[in-house]
Amino acid sequence: MQKFFLIIFSVSIILLTSGNVHAQLVQIGAGGGLTSIVGPDFYTNSISDNGLGFSSGYNLGVIAKVGLPVVPITPRGIFLYNHFSNSEGGVDISQSISSLGLGIQYGFIPIPAGVDPYLFLDLMYNNFGEISGLGNGSGDGFSRFGLQLGVGTEITILPIINLDVFAGYNWYNLTGKEDGEDTVSAWVLDLFVMFSLL
Repeated sequence: MQKFFLIIFSVSIILLTSGNVHAQLVQIGAGGGLTSIVGPDFYTNSISDNGLGFSSGYNLGVIAKVGLPVVPITPRGIFLYNHFSNSEGGVDISQSISSLGLGIQYGFIPIPAGVDPYLFLDLMYNNFGEISGLGNGSGDGFSRFGLQLGVGTEITILPIINLDVFAGYNWYNLTGKEDGEDTVSAWVLDLFVMFSLL
Protein backbone atom coordinates (compact mmCIF):
# COMPACT_ATOMS: atom_id res chain seq x y z
CA MET A 1 0.00 0.00 0.00
CA GLN A 2 2.90 2.37 0.75
CA LYS A 3 4.32 1.73 -2.73
CA PHE A 4 0.96 2.63 -4.29
CA PHE A 5 0.81 5.94 -2.37
CA LEU A 6 4.42 6.68 -3.37
CA ILE A 7 3.62 6.10 -7.06
CA ILE A 8 0.59 8.41 -6.92
CA PHE A 9 2.58 11.09 -5.09
CA SER A 10 5.46 10.85 -7.59
CA VAL A 11 3.18 11.08 -10.64
CA SER A 12 1.41 14.08 -9.10
CA ILE A 13 4.70 15.91 -8.48
CA ILE A 14 5.88 15.22 -12.04
CA LEU A 15 2.63 16.53 -13.50
CA LEU A 16 2.61 19.63 -11.32
CA THR A 17 6.26 20.53 -11.95
CA SER A 18 6.39 19.84 -15.69
CA GLY A 19 7.26 22.59 -18.14
CA ASN A 20 3.61 23.07 -19.09
CA VAL A 21 2.41 23.93 -15.58
CA HIS A 22 1.32 27.43 -16.62
CA ALA A 23 -0.88 25.98 -19.34
CA GLN A 24 -2.48 23.46 -17.03
CA LEU A 25 -5.61 23.76 -15.03
CA VAL A 26 -5.35 22.09 -11.64
CA GLN A 27 -8.67 21.29 -9.96
CA ILE A 28 -9.44 19.79 -6.59
CA GLY A 29 -12.88 18.94 -5.31
CA ALA A 30 -14.91 17.23 -2.63
CA GLY A 31 -18.27 15.55 -2.69
CA GLY A 32 -20.13 12.31 -2.39
CA GLY A 33 -23.13 10.30 -3.42
CA LEU A 34 -24.59 6.82 -3.53
CA THR A 35 -22.96 3.42 -3.96
CA SER A 36 -25.21 0.53 -4.96
CA ILE A 37 -23.81 -3.00 -4.58
CA VAL A 38 -24.58 -5.25 -7.58
CA GLY A 39 -22.92 -8.47 -6.45
CA PRO A 40 -21.93 -11.06 -5.43
CA ASP A 41 -24.86 -12.81 -3.71
CA PHE A 42 -23.07 -12.82 -0.35
CA TYR A 43 -23.21 -9.01 -0.36
CA THR A 44 -26.76 -8.63 -1.71
CA ASN A 45 -28.66 -11.56 -0.16
CA SER A 46 -30.53 -10.87 3.08
CA ILE A 47 -29.04 -11.88 6.43
CA SER A 48 -31.67 -14.61 6.76
CA ASP A 49 -30.45 -15.92 3.38
CA ASN A 50 -26.80 -16.12 4.56
CA GLY A 51 -25.83 -12.76 3.10
CA LEU A 52 -25.03 -9.25 4.28
CA GLY A 53 -28.12 -7.58 2.82
CA PHE A 54 -26.23 -4.56 1.47
CA SER A 55 -28.01 -2.65 -1.25
CA SER A 56 -27.19 1.06 -1.30
CA GLY A 57 -24.78 2.99 0.86
CA TYR A 58 -23.18 6.41 0.81
CA ASN A 59 -19.75 7.55 -0.30
CA LEU A 60 -17.62 10.62 0.42
CA GLY A 61 -14.43 11.62 -1.30
CA VAL A 62 -12.01 13.99 -2.98
CA ILE A 63 -10.79 14.31 -6.58
CA ALA A 64 -7.77 16.07 -8.08
CA LYS A 65 -7.39 16.72 -11.82
CA VAL A 66 -4.64 18.20 -13.98
CA GLY A 67 -5.87 19.56 -17.33
CA LEU A 68 -3.29 19.19 -20.08
CA PRO A 69 -2.96 21.75 -22.90
CA VAL A 70 -4.31 20.84 -26.36
CA VAL A 71 -5.11 17.16 -25.63
CA PRO A 72 -8.59 16.18 -24.34
CA ILE A 73 -7.13 13.76 -21.76
CA THR A 74 -7.04 14.72 -18.08
CA PRO A 75 -5.05 12.75 -15.48
CA ARG A 76 -6.99 12.36 -12.24
CA GLY A 77 -6.66 10.99 -8.74
CA ILE A 78 -9.62 10.02 -6.58
CA PHE A 79 -10.30 8.84 -3.05
CA LEU A 80 -13.74 7.44 -2.10
CA TYR A 81 -14.90 6.17 1.28
CA ASN A 82 -17.92 3.86 0.83
CA HIS A 83 -20.06 2.79 3.79
CA PHE A 84 -22.70 0.04 3.81
CA SER A 85 -24.97 -1.11 6.62
CA ASN A 86 -27.95 -3.35 7.19
CA SER A 87 -30.21 -4.17 10.12
CA GLU A 88 -32.34 -7.29 10.05
CA GLY A 89 -33.86 -9.38 12.82
CA GLY A 90 -31.94 -7.59 15.54
CA VAL A 91 -28.61 -8.03 13.72
CA ASP A 92 -26.66 -4.92 12.65
CA ILE A 93 -23.97 -5.39 10.02
CA SER A 94 -21.73 -2.74 8.43
CA GLN A 95 -18.64 -2.50 6.27
CA SER A 96 -16.59 0.22 4.61
CA ILE A 97 -14.55 0.12 1.41
CA SER A 98 -11.88 2.81 1.02
CA SER A 99 -10.79 3.31 -2.59
CA LEU A 100 -7.75 5.20 -3.85
CA GLY A 101 -7.48 5.56 -7.60
CA LEU A 102 -5.35 6.98 -10.38
CA GLY A 103 -6.73 7.33 -13.88
CA ILE A 104 -7.64 9.45 -16.87
CA GLN A 105 -10.72 11.09 -18.28
CA TYR A 106 -11.36 11.79 -21.96
CA GLY A 107 -13.40 14.88 -22.87
CA PHE A 108 -15.90 14.65 -25.72
CA ILE A 109 -15.72 18.35 -26.53
CA PRO A 110 -12.24 19.78 -27.23
CA ILE A 111 -13.11 23.37 -26.24
CA PRO A 112 -14.67 24.73 -23.01
CA ALA A 113 -18.43 24.71 -23.50
CA GLY A 114 -19.83 25.17 -20.01
CA VAL A 115 -21.02 21.56 -20.01
CA ASP A 116 -18.15 19.19 -20.73
CA PRO A 117 -18.99 15.45 -20.86
CA TYR A 118 -16.25 12.85 -20.44
CA LEU A 119 -15.46 9.15 -20.11
CA PHE A 120 -13.15 7.97 -17.34
CA LEU A 121 -11.11 4.95 -16.31
CA ASP A 122 -9.43 4.60 -12.90
CA LEU A 123 -7.13 1.94 -11.50
CA MET A 124 -8.28 1.52 -7.91
CA TYR A 125 -6.63 0.23 -4.75
CA ASN A 126 -9.50 -0.91 -2.50
CA ASN A 127 -9.30 -1.61 1.21
CA PHE A 128 -12.23 -3.69 2.48
CA GLY A 129 -12.81 -2.90 6.14
CA GLU A 130 -13.75 -5.50 8.69
CA ILE A 131 -17.40 -6.57 8.50
CA SER A 132 -18.75 -5.63 11.91
CA GLY A 133 -21.63 -7.59 13.39
CA LEU A 134 -20.84 -11.01 11.91
CA GLY A 135 -19.16 -12.38 15.00
CA ASN A 136 -17.82 -15.46 13.24
CA GLY A 137 -14.34 -14.37 12.19
CA SER A 138 -15.19 -14.11 8.48
CA GLY A 139 -15.33 -10.34 8.55
CA ASP A 140 -11.60 -9.59 8.54
CA GLY A 141 -10.42 -6.75 6.31
CA PHE A 142 -8.32 -7.16 3.15
CA SER A 143 -7.10 -5.15 0.14
CA ARG A 144 -7.48 -5.69 -3.60
CA PHE A 145 -6.92 -3.88 -6.91
CA GLY A 146 -9.83 -3.08 -9.19
CA LEU A 147 -11.16 -0.77 -11.91
CA GLN A 148 -13.71 2.03 -12.11
CA LEU A 149 -15.21 2.89 -15.51
CA GLY A 150 -17.83 5.51 -16.20
CA VAL A 151 -19.16 8.71 -17.69
CA GLY A 152 -19.52 12.18 -16.25
CA THR A 153 -19.83 15.86 -17.02
CA GLU A 154 -18.35 19.05 -15.64
CA ILE A 155 -20.73 22.00 -15.42
CA THR A 156 -19.21 25.47 -15.09
CA ILE A 157 -20.81 27.55 -12.33
CA LEU A 158 -18.18 30.29 -11.96
CA PRO A 159 -14.80 30.68 -13.70
CA ILE A 160 -13.09 28.86 -10.83
CA ILE A 161 -15.94 26.56 -9.68
CA ASN A 162 -17.38 23.54 -11.50
CA LEU A 163 -19.86 20.87 -10.58
CA ASP A 164 -18.62 17.40 -11.52
CA VAL A 165 -21.37 14.78 -11.85
CA PHE A 166 -20.43 11.21 -12.72
CA ALA A 167 -21.72 7.66 -12.73
CA GLY A 168 -19.28 4.77 -12.60
CA TYR A 169 -19.17 1.00 -12.37
CA ASN A 170 -16.64 -0.49 -9.95
CA TRP A 171 -15.00 -3.88 -9.86
CA TYR A 172 -13.42 -3.76 -6.41
CA ASN A 173 -11.38 -6.96 -6.42
CA LEU A 174 -10.27 -7.91 -9.92
CA THR A 175 -6.77 -8.94 -8.82
CA GLY A 176 -5.34 -10.58 -5.73
CA LYS A 177 -8.37 -12.76 -5.08
CA GLU A 178 -8.22 -15.83 -2.92
CA ASP A 179 -9.63 -19.15 -4.17
CA GLY A 180 -13.41 -19.00 -4.43
CA GLU A 181 -13.56 -15.22 -3.92
CA ASP A 182 -16.28 -13.62 -6.05
CA THR A 183 -15.94 -10.19 -7.67
CA VAL A 184 -17.53 -7.40 -5.65
CA SER A 185 -19.06 -4.79 -7.97
CA ALA A 186 -21.15 -1.66 -7.55
CA TRP A 187 -22.55 1.42 -9.25
CA VAL A 188 -21.63 4.85 -7.93
CA LEU A 189 -23.43 8.13 -8.59
CA ASP A 190 -21.62 11.22 -7.33
CA LEU A 191 -21.64 15.01 -7.28
CA PHE A 192 -18.42 16.90 -6.54
CA VAL A 193 -17.74 20.63 -6.23
CA MET A 194 -14.47 21.41 -8.03
CA PHE A 195 -12.23 24.43 -7.43
CA SER A 196 -9.58 25.58 -9.94
CA LEU A 197 -6.19 26.28 -8.41
CA LEU A 198 -4.24 27.36 -11.53
